[in-house]
Amino acid sequence: MKVIFFVIRKRHLKLFLLLLLVLLGGVLHKPVGRLVFPFPFREEIERRAEYAGVDPQLVAALIYVESKFNPKARSTKGARGLMQIMPETAAWVSAQKGLDLQEEDLDRPEVNIPIGVWYLSYLFREFNGDRVLALAAYNAGGEKVKAWLASGAWSGRVNDLHSIPYLETRRYVAKIMRTYCVYRYLYNHRA
Repeated sequence: MKVIFFVIRKRHLKLFLLLLLVLLGGVLHKPVGRLVFPFPFREEIERRAEYAGVDPQLVAALIYVESKFNPKARSTKGARGLMQIMPETAAWVSAQKGLDLQEEDLDRPEVNIPIGVWYLSYLFREFNGDRVLALAAYNAGGEKVKAWLASGAWSGRVNDLHSIPYLETRRYVAKIMRTYCVYRYLYNHRA
């Protein structure tokens, strides 16, 4: 029994803690939940998200999943910073916005957040405001998502995530949607 508990605790500690918080109820559940799911850079995220018309809790969930709010995070594929932006994507966004951006600038939250939020907002517009499609495109690329939809490989619906051809994107969208629910619950009002 101890071995099973250790495996569960090791692999699912945050989910276990959140479930424990829900079961405990009471006055302290949100403050403790906020320790497990923090919201650093909140003012900057809320300001940029509001301007771009994107839900700030969704941005926080995306950042949590992408980098755990580590500004210096790097992926094996080369994505950088809080919102794990690929340098090619950053260059494209910079060209759209008329900015002069160096790759190392992506490690700075005051650069990474506006670039990432603008790009997420662009994906929302590209996919008619559909959150699931925009998140899938953030991970796999907009052209891949359009191809999946056109070929019928995926319907684009959240209840059909198992049909997304890329396992990584399938898991990514599901994880962000779960984390988004947590952030909406914990941070739906300014504290």
